[in-house]
Amino acid sequence: MRPIMLLLALAVAVQAVPQEPVAYQLTYAAPGDTAITVRLTLPGDPAGPVTLVVPRAVPMGYSQQPYDRYVTDVRATAADGAMLAVEREEGPRWRIGAAEGRVRQVEYRVDLAAMERDIPGATDSSRVRGGYAGLLGYSVFAFVEGWEERPARLSIAGPEDWPLFTTLAPRAPPARGRARADAANFYELADSQVAIGPRLSVLRVEAGVPLYVAAYDEGSADIAFTGRLAAEAIDLLIRYFGSAPFPHYTVHMELLKPISPHHEYGFSMEHLSSSHYFLAAGTGVTPESPPEQRARVRFNFVHHIAHAWIPKRAYGEGYFPFSWELAPLIDTIWLSEGFARYIAIDAVADDLPDPDAAAYRQRMFDSMRTFLAGVPGFIRTMPLVELSRVASTRYSEDFRTGRTLFSRGALLADALDRRIRDGSRGTKRFRDAARYLMDWSTRNRRGIRVDELPGIFRDATGVDTLDIWTSWLRRDSHGYR
Repeated sequence: MRPIMLLLALAVAVQAVPQEPVAYQLTYAAPGDTAITVRLTLPGDPAGPVTLVVPRAVPMGYSQQPYDRYVTDVRATAADGAMLAVEREEGPRWRIGAAEGRVRQVEYRVDLAAMERDIPGATDSSRVRGGYAGLLGYSVFAFVEGWEERPARLSIAGPEDWPLFTTLAPRAPPARGRARADAANFYELADSQVAIGPRLSVLRVEAGVPLYVAAYDEGSADIAFTGRLAAEAIDLLIRYFGSAPFPHYTVHMELLKPISPHHEYGFSMEHLSSSHYFLAAGTGVTPESPPEQRARVRFNFVHHIAHAWIPKRAYGEGYFPFSWELAPLIDTIWLSEGFARYIAIDAVADDLPDPDAAAYRQRMFDSMRTFLAGVPGFIRTMPLVELSRVASTRYSEDFRTGRTLFSRGALLADALDRRIRDGSRGTKRFRDAARYLMDWSTRNRRGIRVDELPGIFRDATGVDTLDIWTSWLRRDSHGYR
């Protein structure tokens, strides 16, 4: 074999060797504890110093949260058990060890009670209540800088006989006392959730993929009925896209009594293979709930589950690789939020008879136009890319920006759909472009640039939509008239 071929073969062989995972041990030691302990064990005992980083930015949260503020008692040891130096650095960082030492383990505690007390938005905080702990991965897991793409192996320990549930490897009934799961990398670990405690309910519901409902309820919701609505939602989307990009899915619900008048409930959050719903106790749905309320709950499921396709797998620039310390400026939140909302409307309409489907679509779009008509002009007319950058750090903090983005994005999708249907004489529709976006992202493995979208839609449908893109992206005058 020639030398250059030998080098190439060796390079391929090296790349094929699986990396040893970083081991994460999460411990909730006893009922009544208000903190957890997390221990990282690093394979190969790397030479120090290494840098431990606690996330501050939340994927798809379009905000920053000071999670490092709740991390205490950071300790590190070498393979022989010797204690290593730990130095707090600027930002959410700790310097571990010295040049001559080798780092084996890093351990820290996370104060869950303080986190929930200080962060009023339920979607951004982990929590501990009597008989329950609900943990958002990105709020409790740190990483060693440069090791983000390493696989992660999670072990969870709780009080004996307490149910333990992780969205990485859901089970019904859940494991008790001990649980384990694997993640492909830190992003997948951080994007997961863990729920612990005797007040946790876990159901498996029949759907197009294994569907789990994990719920903590301080009210009186019917979790089984809610699970059936979630199953309907996920099946609508699997039919819409033609397949599911995840092997299983979890709907994680927390119906909570507020701990102060400043704490906010009613928002939801999407993840790779789960979505999380933070609701006020007493607002859950039952078979006796009015039809309008049941429809709202189902639509909320459809919209947030749709994010597992867009933008979790087909996304604009800025979503991946994710910037954990500073929230990235993203040009395409209107696509991620607006197109997902349009897809939810389209998928629900597909399940209705023709006259009802048309009326449903009209109601949904009229509601967005009514909202946009009342938004201050400087927000309503701001170019979509510019507004997206503004909302990258205040989407829900000033929800006028968030709601404007998803409304204008959904109305843009509607304009594209009408052009595609007309231009293809009914043989193509927006759904074909959405499926093509998934295929495109799988092939290219990168974020979509804004200037690529007209060509992608033309390739997907055979219809030219450039003038629509040009008009809506420059300065939208369609969505509120």
